[in-house]
Amino acid sequence: MKVPDLFVGKRLFVGSGKPEILGRGPLEVRGSAYVEGPQITGTPLEFTTVNPFELGATMAGQNANMEMKPYPFYAFIAKTYARIKSFLKVDKLLISENIRSKLIITEVLLAKVKNFSIPHPQKKGYNLVYSCLEGPEIGVYHRGRLRGTDEIILPEVWRDLVDEMSITVSLTPIGAQQNIIVRGVQDNKIILGSQSGIPIDCYYHVFAERNDVPKLKTEVKT
Repeated sequence: MKVPDLFVGKRLFVGSGKPEILGRGPLEVRGSAYVEGPQITGTPLEFTTVNPFELGATMAGQNANMEMKPYPFYAFIAKTYARIKSFLKVDKLLISENIRSKLIITEVLLAKVKNFSIPHPQKKGYNLVYSCLEGPEIGVYHRGRLRGTDEIILPEVWRDLVDEMSITVSLTPIGAQQNIIVRGVQDNKIILGSQSGIPIDCYYHVFAERNDVPKLKTEVKT
């Protein structure tokens, strides 16, 4: 069905909801729109499968209108603020000077630095800013203290999460030199040995590389 251009000089309401935040009477916000979802902005080809976890009121895909200049034109552009109440899933490209969200779900996050900031627990009016450790692999770690046993029990999920051949172990004896060595890794355990007659007491730090994702490419063409 072909229709002529549609001009909405006041407000556009689709649905039976009552969006009081858009104002009423003399306080109404002219040029505003309320759409009781779901709705799709952009090409529907990006939303061809039904995933209950991803169902939402607004699905913003890349605009397929070839008349847009420059092309491609991205359908979701926030000039000032975009408030995401539940979660924001980023599939392709997201550009913003400042995003505040309680949770961002994405498969890959690219950034010059990856910091987190929390209110300083000791200095009022200050934030505590830490940066994430960086390295040439997608790794995980397990650390703790071992006393009275010669086995470091690894997390159960490591059986399927990590490449066993990538496991490395750092040991720091506590109290006295114990000549601790790693005898081997088997059945999701690290077996240690020590000088005869001295109980093991040490800190340990275990690193491993994840095997559920492709290996990290550290040199990528721009």
